[in-house]
Amino acid sequence: MSGAAMAWSVSPRDGGQYWGQRMSLVSSEDIARGLFLQGVLKSIRALGDEALEKRSASACGQARFFDFFNYPIRLHLQMLSVAMPELATRHTDADQALWRMGHCVAMDFLESEAGRTVKVLVRGEPKRLVNNLPLTYRMSMTGERSVRWTGPQCCRFTMKRDFMPPSFHEGMLVAMLERLNASKVKVVGRQTDLLESEYDISWQ
Repeated sequence: MSGAAMAWSVSPRDGGQYWGQRMSLVSSEDIARGLFLQGVLKSIRALGDEALEKRSASACGQARFFDFFNYPIRLHLQMLSVAMPELATRHTDADQALWRMGHCVAMDFLESEAGRTVKVLVRGEPKRLVNNLPLTYRMSMTGERSVRWTGPQCCRFTMKRDFMPPSFHEGMLVAMLERLNASKVKVVGRQTDLLESEYDISWQ
């Protein structure tokens, strides 16, 4: 793994874990849908520039992804290993860059065919969206996710076998809830193990 890839992965809320440890745990069963990976590429361009997008795509040998094809999650990590050092510099630090990336990816997903299906399913209700988060994530990538309600508008969302730091998912979750007009959305993520994290979600 390159020094740059190691550098951006050392984040305070990431427990100081090097990205190489995550890469070493990838198996052939860890996959992502093309619509998710294409959204990541778009976010790299939006948060960086066209040249960075092209370098990131070149790193995984894939210039374009087809929405409903499955691809190895390793391609996602390869793109980020190139993009994140520059994005972290542009956006204060890695956590800020990852949060913004997650927000962009979620907004892109909600405009896709799959995202429009989710919006119909949840009928504009934030609680329905949260209840359907495990299904919604499954449209984009493998992994285990569950929801446990701790109050009428607050819950704990748990992820297992997920390769991204919490800040990325915080941005995604905030974007999805705000898109349904939830107000005062708060998402606080914690890394509980190398490939496990949990998120306290609330809104008004």
